[in-house]
Amino acid sequence: MCFRPAATVTIVKCLECGTFNKPTDETCKKCGTDLTASRKAAEDAIAATAPAPSEISLTPQGLDDAPKAPGAPKAPAAPKAPGAPKN
Repeated sequence: MCFRPAATVTIVKCLECGTFNKPTDETCKKCGTDLTASRKAAEDAIAATAPAPSEISLTPQGLDDAPKAPGAPKAPAAPKAPGAPKN
């Protein structure tokens, strides 16, 4: 199963000076500019690059030329019954 977390902004780049800030910062640590517009721009950029979901196929695809697994080895033969005693 594949887990892909929701798109989140991990770093916010200040639109004024270009400094990278934590997503929890309200203002730029270098120039003091409000990061609301920067955070919005970063979220819009992520949303624009996220691929649209495609249909999910439940049948295997692209495995036609894959090597097959070897079969199980044959079970050993049952031991032979002893012969009748000779007089």
